[in-house]
Amino acid sequence: MELWSLPEAITDVLWRLEGDLRQGRAPADRVQQAVSLLADLPPQKLAAAGQYIRDALVPVPSAPLEFLSRWLGATQGEAGLLRTTPGLEYLFLFHRDGHVREAALHKIDQAPPGLFWIAAIAYRQNDWAAAVRAAARRCVARMAAHVGPDGMADAAYFLLARVPTWGRWRLEPHSDSENLFLMRPEMADALARRIGRAAHGPAGGVLRQALRQPYMDGHLPTLATDAIQPIVRMVALHTLIEGQAAWPEGWRREVINKPFNIYRSIPLYATRPIARPESKTYYLEQAARDRSVVVRRLAAATLAQALGREKGAVWKEWRPLLARLEQDPDRSIRERIAFIQGRLAHGGGPLVPYLEALSGGENFAPDRDSDRGREIEL
Repeated sequence: MELWSLPEAITDVLWRLEGDLRQGRAPADRVQQAVSLLADLPPQKLAAAGQYIRDALVPVPSAPLEFLSRWLGATQGEAGLLRTTPGLEYLFLFHRDGHVREAALHKIDQAPPGLFWIAAIAYRQNDWAAAVRAAARRCVARMAAHVGPDGMADAAYFLLARVPTWGRWRLEPHSDSENLFLMRPEMADALARRIGRAAHGPAGGVLRQALRQPYMDGHLPTLATDAIQPIVRMVALHTLIEGQAAWPEGWRREVINKPFNIYRSIPLYATRPIARPESKTYYLEQAARDRSVVVRRLAAATLAQALGREKGAVWKEWRPLLARLEQDPDRSIRERIAFIQGRLAHGGGPLVPYLEALSGGENFAPDRDSDRGREIEL
């Protein structure tokens, strides 16, 4: 597998900038050229590009005492270069020194020159230094006033998929998606369009994380019908069917064999209630009619969970739904409905719940046996 590398034009300008920094200089035209070229990169390359930028930001010679600077042609040091060089604050977001990263964030008070830099600023909210995380939160608040909702939504689409792995960000107070992106209703509109139009990628996981806040709730019926990816339609329909939003919120270790220290990791989910515009039956029927087998399996799984819990009147209402799924082209759905019909005929009790629809956004594959029966705690 070939490793990704920076385009030659960016590598060349970073190499020249490295030489300038070794001499205590940062020419404004070269800095602006580097910032402009990097702004065209997709945010998915943020971590890889950051390593190249970090390597180019070599230590700057320290500034001499002020009374000697007139005779020695003194360098300014990193703080002086940051203060006097426009655009250098964006490159210094990747500096090895946390104090420099913090100072760079304090300097940014306008719209960044591209999506790459919007994502880079938001990414600092998971910085290892607490002072940098705090500066990044304040910087995002300032930036949101200057960046349009489409730009913030594009950055959110990239970063929300990575939120479950952000351990340091979770240490901060109010660590939710509103804190991360200052989500507003107009931004939620743009993010919903972005999720619905995504033909590939982690759109299901992004929707899960976006549902931390209620701004996406009104878009769920549209996503359940019109989203391109089946996993997005499944997440939207599952949320509407259950009447609650759920998103991954860490893991729990469960010991399987204590003498040999064998355990399994169980995903934990946080939830909040939502107001659904239609009945549960309406959305179950919509799931049963979906063109994707993944979504139709959601309807069958929900009916299986209802065994022994729902009363007879509800099953009479669901009789046309069962009849429809009995004729489904997918064999696993037909077998599950046949099992449900048999349990209903004999008055079977409740089954052990297997919330397979909650087993995790884009990583869930209902046709894999390993994903069936996985226990989820809410």
